[in-house]
This record gives sequence, structure tokens and C-alpha cells, in this order.
Amino acid sequence: MDQSADLAVVKVSVSSDQLHPLAVGNSDTLQVGDTALAIGAPFGLAGSFTAGIISGLNRSTTAPNNRALTGMIQTDAPINPGNSGGALLDGQGQLIGIHDSIQSPVEGNVGVGFAIPVGADPCVRPNSDDR
Repeated sequence: MDQSADLAVVKVSVSSDQLHPLAVGNSDTLQVGDTALAIGAPFGLAGSFTAGIISGLNRSTTAPNNRALTGMIQTDAPINPGNSGGALLDGQGQLIGIHDSIQSPVEGNVGVGFAIPVGADPCVRPNSDDR
């Protein structure tokens, strides 16, 4: 588990026919202006869905523990507290990132959201050398 990035690996005990994984896209091919779809549970409201665009790429921000996060996807799709750890999808519904944080003067969707990218090589992540 990486608490500063809101990521965890979860083991489930169900048969594979009960699982419906998301198709994984490639954040390496994103362009500013591409569609961004955010799934999460803002304020505990499970199953929430918002839409926007990719508004920046390769951004840097700081995790709550002050660790630098680099290579982040910036989106204007509304992301609020509780969205972190949720899926950021492209216009085809493919996973391109995991919501990490927001920058907002009011700690809400008046601002921009950041996501950890899902690149072509699933073993390559921002700051992978210090995790």
C-alpha cells in the first residue's frame, strides 16, 4: 500500500468469471484536449461519474506526506475528496490513470485534478525508483 498515492493492492476471492476488469489504455499517447472521464466516490457518494478533458501532461505536485509526484496527468474533470484511488478513463472507457489529488482553493472541484498515469509499460510509474 502506498498511502501517499492512495493506492493499494487488494486480493479478492471470487472466480474469474465474476470479475470485469477495465481495459487498460496508454497514457503515453494522451494529448491536451482529449476526453477524461472520472469514476470515484466523492464525499462517500459511490458510483459517481464526471467528464472533462486532459488539461495538462507531465505535471508535478506534492503528496500529503510532502513526497514529490511527477509525470502526473492533469484534468479538469471534477474530482473531489473521496475520488482519490478511482479510475481516470479515456473517451473509449480505457483506464489511463488513477486519481491522486486535487489543487483547489476550496478543496473541491474548483481547480484541477491529478492522476497517476497508466503508461504503455505497466511497470513504469512516476517515482517508481523510490517506492
